[in-house]
Amino acid sequence: MGLSESYPAYGGRGPDDLRLGLGLGTLATILMILRVYVRLRVNQFGTTALIWSLVAWFLTVITQCFGVISVLHGLGNKIAVVEATNQLGNYLLFTWITVFFFNMAIPIGKVAVAAFLIEINAGGNPKIRKSLIAVAALNIILNIPQVLLAWFQCSPPSALWDPSRQNLCNHSTSVHYTYFVGAVAAVSDFYLAIIPVTMLAPLRIDRKLKWGLSFLMGLGVFAGGAAIVRTWAAKFIMSDDPSWGVGILFHWGEVEEWVVLISMSIPPVWPLFRPFTHRFIKSSASRSNPLYNQYSQYGSKTGNHTSTGAPPVVTTTISISSTKGVSAAAMPVGASSSAESMTRYSEEPETPHTVWSSNGDPEGWVEMSHYKQNHCQ
Repeated sequence: MGLSESYPAYGGRGPDDLRLGLGLGTLATILMILRVYVRLRVNQFGTTALIWSLVAWFLTVITQCFGVISVLHGLGNKIAVVEATNQLGNYLLFTWITVFFFNMAIPIGKVAVAAFLIEINAGGNPKIRKSLIAVAALNIILNIPQVLLAWFQCSPPSALWDPSRQNLCNHSTSVHYTYFVGAVAAVSDFYLAIIPVTMLAPLRIDRKLKWGLSFLMGLGVFAGGAAIVRTWAAKFIMSDDPSWGVGILFHWGEVEEWVVLISMSIPPVWPLFRPFTHRFIKSSASRSNPLYNQYSQYGSKTGNHTSTGAPPVVTTTISISSTKGVSAAAMPVGASSSAESMTRYSEEPETPHTVWSSNGDPEGWVEMSHYKQNHCQ
């Protein structure tokens, strides 16, 4: 028995919206599980961003669940079909519940991205830190009226999901405010996607690595594009066929929600995949880099490595640092295999040498965790 037989109002854009949301949601959920695993088993970095991400994921899952119920009761289908199947009341109720949780999930997702970027910026550029805090705060503050307006478009509020009292509702204020908040959300997505590229640009790391990270951390531009379309689609709430038009809004709202979670979850889970990328990534750090001078002390301070005066051969890998703002000289690491170095050195958790600041000093998220040095007799 198909869904259309159990739910006669199901159809139109609804099935595509349902498949898209469940597909993106599954990918985002897998990445969130891996992200929690990395935090618990691999390193201690990114707790605040992870908590915000889990809250955003939870709200997005609730939004998706009610969105599925709304689709089954006519969201995305022609309003004439919804009315003919006596599902208009259910469509209105579950659609507005979906909108309510959507309006909470969207700003929390942006706060989670900002928190992640603040943590990888560590003690770096204070202007970037302040701008990220401003973006997070602005999205929270501006979305509070958006959340409340959804329930005060009708007098009394219960008329919102009562088909016989829709004449008591005025959606114009809410829709016009949605245009404003949606524009802010789109600009925020673009900013949160571009700012990591400006952090990466000055780093002396392999070009493939730099472009790859820039692409992964810049996926938020797709969320920004989705925010523009779903903001434009808000006008269909006041159209003659709202259930059909709101299907467009729901479609792009799903993309915006899940892409934000996906784009911010790929970088933190990189430690699980880096052993498979060594042959594609090589160090492009300059041999004259003053950082190499700091490595020479390993010859006298570690028993396994003896300095010969030649600079070490550095293999660049990616992970979340477990210690922020610590100098390279204070971080002994072993020349072990990729898999072993992810978690231990001489039975101790690895504290990677990290590089993220504009002058190449240790700070943040990209690590150079292995080095090899010739032994002298």
